[in-house]
Amino acid sequence: MRKSFYIFLCLFSICAYTNAQSRSIIDDLNTPKAGQGKIVIYQDEGLKNLIGANMISSVASSANTVTNQLSTSSDGASTDAPKNFIRAKGYRIQVYSGNDQKVAKNEANYRKGAIQSSFPNMEVSVSYNSPVWRVRAGNFKTQEQASQALSEMKAKFPGFGREMRIVDDVIKIPVE
Repeated sequence: MRKSFYIFLCLFSICAYTNAQSRSIIDDLNTPKAGQGKIVIYQDEGLKNLIGANMISSVASSANTVTNQLSTSSDGASTDAPKNFIRAKGYRIQVYSGNDQKVAKNEANYRKGAIQSSFPNMEVSVSYNSPVWRVRAGNFKTQEQASQALSEMKAKFPGFGREMRIVDDVIKIPVE
């Protein structure tokens, strides 16, 4: 009798453990609990599938991402940008940073145009945080990707080379 009780207890523990592992944090937060407030999370199904999923990155996919961003088309037109994306920590290339109010805005827009014309698949943005104008390019998950792109950009724009550097930033990752 005692032996069957321990076997039943072990089986019950294993079942409870596997059931707990199959639930996501969102399911746990949405479960009502006595004495606590109610949390309701509304999210896209794509995000629900990403939470708790293992992200597998390979060297080949990393190289393809950089090659895709750096490739140029013959007509200068950019490909369709993904409309759905998530924000994550990553790396970008800072092309310009200046605070001279008379020159900085025009220089930032000039450099943005130059980078976009040479690398049409790379996202380039101009930002202004008083008093500094910044131009940042690319969305790179790893520093190696950003380093490869930086070396190609320095080869294409040797005049910008001293100011270009890799910076930590929030990047856009397309959701498939």
